[in-house]
Amino acid sequence: MKNNRILPIFVARAATVGMASCAGVDIPETPYSAAAEALTSDVEGRRVSLSWTLPQAEGISGVQILRNGEVIATLDGAVTSYEIKRAAPGMDVAYTVKVMYADGRVSEGCTTRFDIISNEKIAMLLPCDRAQLTDDDEVAAADWLEATYGGDCEFVNAADVTEIDPALYPVVWVHIDQVGLTMGWYNLPAAIVSDKAVNVMTDYIAAGGNVLLTKFATQLTVPYGYLAPEYAPNIFGSGEGGRGDDVWTINANIGLKYDHRNDVFFKGLTTSDQYSHQTFPLEGPGWREDHNCCWDLNAYRYTAEGENTVEQFQNQNHCEVVATWGHVVDYAVAGMLSFPSTDTRAGRCVAIGLSAYEFNQTDGNEYQANVERLTRNCIDYLNE
Repeated sequence: MKNNRILPIFVARAATVGMASCAGVDIPETPYSAAAEALTSDVEGRRVSLSWTLPQAEGISGVQILRNGEVIATLDGAVTSYEIKRAAPGMDVAYTVKVMYADGRVSEGCTTRFDIISNEKIAMLLPCDRAQLTDDDEVAAADWLEATYGGDCEFVNAADVTEIDPALYPVVWVHIDQVGLTMGWYNLPAAIVSDKAVNVMTDYIAAGGNVLLTKFATQLTVPYGYLAPEYAPNIFGSGEGGRGDDVWTINANIGLKYDHRNDVFFKGLTTSDQYSHQTFPLEGPGWREDHNCCWDLNAYRYTAEGENTVEQFQNQNHCEVVATWGHVVDYAVAGMLSFPSTDTRAGRCVAIGLSAYEFNQTDGNEYQANVERLTRNCIDYLNE
């Protein structure tokens, strides 16, 4: 990255400010109701700001906002503006405003049309230049990202970064999976954990940027402000690994009580019936590195209340345990966490530290599609 900073990747080609034409939009026959007027739009990338003038009429109770004829928001009161921070991209998109009345009438629509063109990029924060990556799993993850997102991804050397703008990079992925690392976030590659890089990322998260942390990068939940140090991952292994004949799966039905199997993260993954409960296979027989960076929930002390250690951990850390090792049916281990935004932490985070999540199994992996689909699901979720 030249000049030691991330440069803007695109200029919002969809910028539009203007007066809209008003016309009927799929309105059933109803008594006349005065409509909104002077609808204008201000569009920059995926940010859409709408403004309009309400009629001088009695009994206005609210406003409907429609996109291509479908209601996307219902606003109470005499509202005259609405902002969509991350509108779905599209060509000739129609946004319509309808006035609602207390007696149930809804006015005809006032409509504006424009293009929404997004050139946001998924960023991958690396400990070096991409060409200098040596670990096979890190190389495979970077290759997959480029193959999947093409020009919509960017590789960033942590040593060069000075700023990351969430408006240009809504998701940053950090994937560290090197053999021989020592436990502790401060033992991750120096460029990733430098004061400069950590400060850039905490500023990014505070501004609404979202992060995917996988394998040993789950330890960054501590310096990035998602977990206090005493709740850092405490199940750790970074050895060479070994050969096995079984299938490694993950269980998203925590304690067979908190069922996340239908969460967006696991959409489209094939399932396994090797246990009495359903799991998601990620790694087949062959050589596996067995790199865990997970949470032993029985080893922490909690001040938060809860029926079990899963609830205590979640309440203590404002997160959700969404997956564990495939064979685990109690509340002992968290292998995948989801952190929502909070008042003090605008950016969301997904952290995956499960051993089964390996991007390049040496002998080939019959469940590689599940690894990739899980990753894509997480990025898409964070990019909403």
